[in-house]
Amino acid sequence: MSDSTTSFSPALQETPSLTARVARGAAWIFGAGLIARALGAVNTIGVARLLAPDAIGVVATATIMMQLLQGISDIGVSQAVVRFRDAGRKDLDTLFTLSALRGLVIGAALLASAPLAAQFYDDPRLFWTFAGVAAFPAMMGLVNPRFYEFERELKFSREFIATILNRLAGVAVSLTVAIIFRTYWAIICGLIAGGFVQLVLSYALRPHLPRFSFKSFSKVFGFSGWLAGVSFMAALNNKLDVPILTRLAGGGGAGVYFMGLHLSELAAGQIAGPVTRALYPGLSEMQGEPDRMRAAFLRGVEALGAFAMPAAFGLAFVARDFTAVVLGEKWAEAAPAIALLAPVIGLQSLFFATQAYAVALGLTRLVFFRELIFFLVRMPVFIWAAMAHGLQGAVAAAAGMGLFHVALNFALFARAGGGAFWAPLWSARRPIGAVALMALWFLALRPIVLPLEGLAPVWRLGLDSLSGAGLYVAALFALWRAEGAPDGVETRALAAIAVTAKRLSRN
Repeated sequence: MSDSTTSFSPALQETPSLTARVARGAAWIFGAGLIARALGAVNTIGVARLLAPDAIGVVATATIMMQLLQGISDIGVSQAVVRFRDAGRKDLDTLFTLSALRGLVIGAALLASAPLAAQFYDDPRLFWTFAGVAAFPAMMGLVNPRFYEFERELKFSREFIATILNRLAGVAVSLTVAIIFRTYWAIICGLIAGGFVQLVLSYALRPHLPRFSFKSFSKVFGFSGWLAGVSFMAALNNKLDVPILTRLAGGGGAGVYFMGLHLSELAAGQIAGPVTRALYPGLSEMQGEPDRMRAAFLRGVEALGAFAMPAAFGLAFVARDFTAVVLGEKWAEAAPAIALLAPVIGLQSLFFATQAYAVALGLTRLVFFRELIFFLVRMPVFIWAAMAHGLQGAVAAAAGMGLFHVALNFALFARAGGGAFWAPLWSARRPIGAVALMALWFLALRPIVLPLEGLAPVWRLGLDSLSGAGLYVAALFALWRAEGAPDGVETRALAAIAVTAKRLSRN
C-alpha cells in the first residue's frame, strides 16, 4: 500500500495544471452544491412542516418511479461527452436524439401507468402525481448536450450558475404553492419549474442547435451500452424501496423512510458529490496511465474520508435532536432511520468515486456486474424484511445491504485498478481513526462527561455538533502529526487556510 500512496506525489508534480483544475472544479461544484442543498433543505423542511407525511409519501412514490424509469434508461449523455474528448457534431446530435426519445418514452410510460398506480395503491392521488411528474423527463430529454462540454473542460462555473438558478426557481415555486394551497402539487410544480430553468440555461450558456440524427449510433452505443446497463441496475437498487414500502407500510411509512434516507445522504453527498464529479474528467485525462490514475483515485478517497465520512457519522450521533429541531415531532420516526443509515452511507462515501474510476478506465462492464450482484442479493432481503418487520425491518435491511455494497466496491477497485483491495481503507486510515474517536465520545464518554439531557433539543444539537466537530478535527491532526505530518489532505487543508488568511489580512 505504501507504494500506491507515495506514487501519487510525482504524478501530481507532472501535471500541476490538471491538479489545479480538478481542485477548482471541485470548489465550484462544492459551492453550487452547498447553496443548492441549503435551498433544498429549506424546501424539504418547509414542505415537510406544511404537508403531512402521507402527502409527501404519494409524491415520493411518483417521483421515485420517474427516477427509476430515468435510471433504467440512462445512456450517460454527460459521461459520453466527457469521455469522447473528440466528440463532433454527429456524436452530439446522436446523443441529443437518444436523450429526447428517452424523455418522451418515460413521460408516456408515466402517463400510461397513472391509473394503474392509483388502483394498485388504492389512492386516487397517485393518478395525479404520476401524470404531473410525466412532464419533467420529457422536458429534460431536450437539454443541450454541448452544455456537458463545460464538465469535460473542467469549467464548472457555468454549472454553478445553472444549478443555483434552477434550484432557486424550484424552491420558490414549491414553497409558494405549499404555503398558499397546502397541497402535494407544491412538490411537483417546483420540480417542473426547476427543470424548465435548467433546460433554458443549457442553451443560453452554450448556444447550439441540435439536430435529430443517428449517424454516430454505433460509436455512442459502444460506450453507452454497458453504462445503460449500469444505470438500469443502479436504478433498481436505489429507487424501488419507496414504491415497495408504500404498498407494504402505507404512504406514511414510505414517507418516513424516504425522508430518513434523504437526510442521511444529505451530509455525505454534499461533500462527496463535488469530489467525485471533479475527479471523473480529471481521471479521464489520464487514460492510458493506470498507475497515475490509481494514485489520483486513492487521493480522492482520502479526501472523501476526511470530509464526507465524518459528516455522515456526525449526523447519526445527533439524529434525534436534529429531527426534532429541523422537521418537528411528527417526524420522530425518522430519527432511528437516520441513526442507522447515516453511518453506513458514511462508509460508502469512501467509494463514491469508484464507479467514476472504473468508467474512466473503460471498465463499465465490471460496474454493471457489481450492480447486478447487489440487486440479486439486496432486493429479496429488503422485501422479506419489509414484509416481516415493516418500516424498521426495511431500514435495517437497507443498512445491512449498504455494508455489502462496500464489500463489492473493495472488489471492484481491486479488479479495475490492480491494487490491493484494502488500499482505499489505508488511504483513509487517519479519517477512520478520527471518526472512531468521535464515536467513542458520543457513545461512551459524552453522556458521562457532558450530560445534556436537561437541555432543549436545539441547545443539545448545537453543543453536540460543536463538540463532535472539534474532537474530530483535533483527532485527525493529532494522528497526522503522529505519522510525522506526511503529505496528505491535512497538508492541503492547512495550505488553503493559510492562503485564505493571507488574503483576508490584505483586506
